[in-house]
Amino acid sequence: MSRATIVIQRTSDSEEATGALAAGLASVLASGDVLALEGDLGAGKTTFVRALAGALGVDTSLVSSPTFVFVNEYPIPPAARNALAGGRITHVDAYRLTSEEDLDALGWDRLFDHHSRQAATDSVALIEWPRRIAKALPDECAWIEIAAAGPSRRQITLRLPGSWESRPRLEWLRDREPTKCRVTGRWVSPTSATYPFIDERARDADMYQWFTGGYKTSREIKPTDEENV
Repeated sequence: MSRATIVIQRTSDSEEATGALAAGLASVLASGDVLALEGDLGAGKTTFVRALAGALGVDTSLVSSPTFVFVNEYPIPPAARNALAGGRITHVDAYRLTSEEDLDALGWDRLFDHHSRQAATDSVALIEWPRRIAKALPDECAWIEIAAAGPSRRQITLRLPGSWESRPRLEWLRDREPTKCRVTGRWVSPTSATYPFIDERARDADMYQWFTGGYKTSREIKPTDEENV
């Protein structure tokens, strides 16, 4: 019996916050995964792909919408490679495709396993406008829905296969939200080992402030405050 879909909903008010969420998703990926990105034009699908690719070590200046070439591939540098995520990202834009029959000309058999419809064993696939080729997608496909809720606000919903539940860091991705490091002001991925700090240095700096009395309160501490700690 298949496990229930894992649904994660987040609201982002900036590209940096979106990037932190994308980095968290990147940290739980495995070779062969297929991610379908849904959203209107301008919703931020390619921005999400760029942030996810950057978290896997890809030069983000190489990442662009493949609308006119249909498929882009980005190698993951060996030094930054996540052993689970393979050696490359396959970025597909199906906006100009009319059906699954158009895929043969793109070399689809080279990019995806014919039987399982999963991405090739050394890659992770990210597909924009996936509904146009829905029959070519695997049953266990992760869906990322991005909807504009204002000039810079986005509602982001991750629908992940239930089989991912046992993956390392998935629990952190599900239970934590991206947050700003209170020392540096930079956004922190929910799966970061130093969460809610950007790195060890920021965490040590925060601890130092506590030890040296660097934190100030706006009023004198009362006995009832200590009782609620």
